[in-house]
Amino acid sequence: MDIDTAKIRFKNYLESSGYAASTIECYSVYLGYFLDYLRKIEVMDLKQVTHETIRSYQLLVMDMDIAEETKGMRLRPVKRLFGWLLDTHRLLLDPTENIRETNRQNRTVPEVLTVAEMRLLLEQPNLSLRMQIRDRAIMETLYSSGIRLNELVQLTVHDVDLKDKVLHIRKGKGNRQRVVPLGSNAATYLKEYLEKIRPRYARKNKQQRRLFLTDQGRPVTGNSIRTSLFHYKKAAGITKTASPHSFRRSCATHLLQQGADIRYVQKLLGHRHIRTTQIYTRVYPIDLKETHTRTHPPC
Repeated sequence: MDIDTAKIRFKNYLESSGYAASTIECYSVYLGYFLDYLRKIEVMDLKQVTHETIRSYQLLVMDMDIAEETKGMRLRPVKRLFGWLLDTHRLLLDPTENIRETNRQNRTVPEVLTVAEMRLLLEQPNLSLRMQIRDRAIMETLYSSGIRLNELVQLTVHDVDLKDKVLHIRKGKGNRQRVVPLGSNAATYLKEYLEKIRPRYARKNKQQRRLFLTDQGRPVTGNSIRTSLFHYKKAAGITKTASPHSFRRSCATHLLQQGADIRYVQKLLGHRHIRTTQIYTRVYPIDLKETHTRTHPPC
């Protein structure tokens, strides 16, 4: 299969498999770098790609002055592409076999907010303003549930169960569904938003079922949430990054610090592989002695 046709069909496969639009765009960009490399070495058909071809590209990427995560992203869609070609019987051998995306020991540990910083950030919205009550509900939901930004903006009013204090994530990464708990604070602010704010916003668009709306009755966007969080972070005097994903990382890290089982955190975050969750154990060392004392049953 020629490389341009393969790129188009692989993108179609990702879309039909329910991958998030942001993931598909990211894969397209980084896969494009690999296809440019193939053109440079005059390989125009993927059947011509050998293990040595992939290894040479990997060495080229590893020598680049870029972050380890970015190096991994340059290789990840390449491995996914050839995995798909193998699964669909377009290739008999996978040239990326035994090629690692990156050395996980060298991956940068992401920065997270402390509990005190998170509390300060959550207190920034002015609760005398309707829109900022909505923002507080968004922030509490992100921190309490650890859901991804894309999952949050896709939520509908039917996905919230305040009685049982859970959210139903019906459009998770990889089209996987899960149910996640809501903390008391998140449930309280969501209830206030649903009872007092959303009905006003929905008057201009009564058919809209998305959970979080603008004052014009349109669904909030990921970019608008990022912008709001940036302003609240500045108001709080926090110098660390405070993106929507920071809330997810902080949620996972704080749970692990308090002794939560890593497999519970894996299920909460919707990670397919536990090794993805394990990176959070490196953010702040967990006090094993304290955790053991608090959780081990007396004999």
